[in-house]
Parts: sequence; structure tokens; C-alpha cells
Amino acid sequence: MKIAVLIARILLGLIFVVFGLNFFFHFGFLNMPQPAMSAQATSFSGGLFGSGYFFQYMKVLEIVAGLALLVNRYTAFFLLVLLPISLNIFLFHAILAPAGAPMGAGIIILNVFLCVAYFKYYKSVFTLAPTV
Repeated sequence: MKIAVLIARILLGLIFVVFGLNFFFHFGFLNMPQPAMSAQATSFSGGLFGSGYFFQYMKVLEIVAGLALLVNRYTAFFLLVLLPISLNIFLFHAILAPAGAPMGAGIIILNVFLCVAYFKYYKSVFTLAPTV
């Protein structure tokens, strides 16, 4: 189990670091032509880019969280930070741009697997009747 968690953590960290850095530096090997997207997908992406801050903020967060996963620091925290991003990547590709659905599914599966593996760090959050 430890080996599977290690591989999943490094793989998820690499995905977020590489794709986050690609947004800012446009690595040559990732500059592939985008597949055709539906009007809804184009509108959604345009809204994120058009805000002027959101996409940049999200990519910086992906890079920081990915690096934390790679060096195994604050891993349980950053898995929770990445969970809504992973879910939105999956839903965007599953609903609006199906060509990327396998990548989106892989990201959410890795994130959920790691959250389950690190569940002992989340137990206190699920306390039914917390006391002060």
C-alpha cells in the first residue's frame, strides 16, 4: 500500500506541477493543438480566462500543491486543496469536452485514492458532536 500511495502522490504532484508550469512557460512538448470544444466549454474557459485573475491564481495553487505533494509536506492539506480543482477538471471533461475525459478521470481517481489513504488525518473533521 505504501508503494501505491507513493506512486500516486508523485504522479499527481507531477501532473499539477507540469501542467501548472506549462500555463506560464508553454513547454514545447505540451503545446499540442487543442481538440475542438463545444460552445459551452469555450464559454466556460473564456469566463475563467476573462476574469483576469482566476486561472492564474488556480495555476499557482496547482504548482504549490503539486510541489508539496512531491516533497511530501502538508500532503493531507494539499490533497484537500486539490480536490475541488480535480473534481472540476473531471466534470469539465466529462460534460463539456469529452476528449479529455480519461485524463480528468485519472486525476480524480488519484486524488480520491490519496484522500482515502490519508483519511486518518481527516478523522477529527468528521466528529458528530464536537466539544470545545
